[in-house]
Order: sequence, then structure tokens, then C-alpha cells
Amino acid sequence: SIEQSVRVLRALGERGNYLQLREQHPREPALAPKPELDEMFDRAKAEGRDLFEYEAKHLLREHGIEVPREIVVRSEADLADAVATFGETPLAMKVVSKDILHKSDAGGVKLNLVGEVALRRARDEILASCLAYDAQADIEGVLVAPMAKQGIEVIVGVIRDPIFGPVLMFGLGGIFVEILEDVAFRSIPLSRHDAQSMVEQIKARKILEGARGEPAVDKTALVELLLSVSRIAAAYPGLSELDLNPVIVNADGYAVVDARVIVAREAVSHEESQESVA
Repeated sequence: SIEQSVRVLRALGERGNYLQLREQHPREPALAPKPELDEMFDRAKAEGRDLFEYEAKHLLREHGIEVPREIVVRSEADLADAVATFGETPLAMKVVSKDILHKSDAGGVKLNLVGEVALRRARDEILASCLAYDAQADIEGVLVAPMAKQGIEVIVGVIRDPIFGPVLMFGLGGIFVEILEDVAFRSIPLSRHDAQSMVEQIKARKILEGARGEPAVDKTALVELLLSVSRIAAAYPGLSELDLNPVIVNADGYAVVDARVIVAREAVSHEESQESVA
């Protein structure tokens, strides 16, 4: 139809403008992959699984992304370590299992836990609930971390498109990403201009700027997070998809609450990965 033809022409024009802008803004320097993290991807692939949440967060932490300290509780000694480390700090606890992807559906998440008694009860309830959900589930343990400060939930994601290669997504997180679909996309690797324009592009940017007396979030920290994720996706061909949802942002920075990394099932070399983003 004529209307569809006009939309296609408009999209092509916008694409041309976007490519011109990309040429005007230098991309961020490439990231050197760490051998031990490449081995982590290889190990997960060999075991037929994706990265555990604590592995995904380790990947982020190793490349400068701020991730709260966490402890994987596999034993009584680990539980005692968590109690000694976090004291009376309110904690979140989540199941660690390659067989349980939707932790909340399985009863695998407990929040605002304080003290040894609460931690022990929560661990027992999580294990019982998850085994009732999937009796054959291989459960490694539970992940314990401090509760994040209040703020605005956003999502940062990466997918590998068969045409455009790796693409980064940013928008409001939590349930809003599905309801409002207010997200921005850019091809990886990003320039600083790309990251800044993604934050400014979403319709909910006024929420980030502070609404109804709430303080504005730290946009500089948010831009740095987008750039760091872009560099990681470009450096590790074993990363097929990445989902940080939610990331809680506030005036003090951000907190990565949940992280999921899907491992590529087909081998891709570092050279091929870099060529796809060149």
C-alpha cells in the first residue's frame, strides 16, 4: 500500500541519518577478553547450560560494572559465612539451578531477610518449593546478596541479530518493558553519543530526570553502564544474549539486581565476533 511504502521510505531515511551520525562519533575502544572468562563460557557450553547468575555477575564485575557482593550458599559453612559477612543487612535469596529459569514461578526467591534464622528458613523453603516445582531440578544452592536501594527499574539487554549483529537494548525495566515497550536499540559497539542518545530517546526519560519531587538518576553512571555492556558483548563471542533486568538506578548510581547470560551454542571466534561489529 502507499502508506506502507511511505513508512518504509521514512525508515530508510532515518537509517541513513543514523549511519551518518555514527560516522561522526568515534566508537569506544575494544575490550580485551580475559582467558578465565572465555573458559567460563566454554565450561557452561560443555555442560549444556547458560551462565549461572553469579557467573554472569562475575563477568560484569571483572570488566568494571558495579555489582554488589554476593555469596553462593551450598553448605552450612557458606550459610555461616553469609551471616558473618552481611550481619543484620536485609538480604535477597535466589535459587541457583540450570533447570529453573523463572525463579519466582518456582518459589525460588525470598526478599528482605535479616539474620541467621530468617536465612536458614528461607533456604529450606526455597529448596522445598523448587523441588516441588521440578523434582528433577539440579540445584546448586542459593545466592545471597544485599537488597538494593530504592530507585527506578531499567533494563539493559543484548541480542545477536542475524542481519545487524549484536544489538543493545535499553528501556524501563521490570514489568514495564512488556507493558509499555518503551525501549531504544543501537548496534554494538556503541559510541558515547549512542549511549547518551539511548537514554534520551525513551519516552520515560522524564522519570529518569526526576518526577513529582523525586531526585534525578545518575545518567552519567547509566551511560557508562551501557558502554561497558557494549564492550563486553563485542569481546565475548560466547555471549549470545544478555539480560540485566532489573537494574535499579537512582541519584547515587545503579545496582544490577538480576543478570542472565545465554551462551552461544555454535562456536564463534573472537575474530568473527569483531568482524560482525566492525
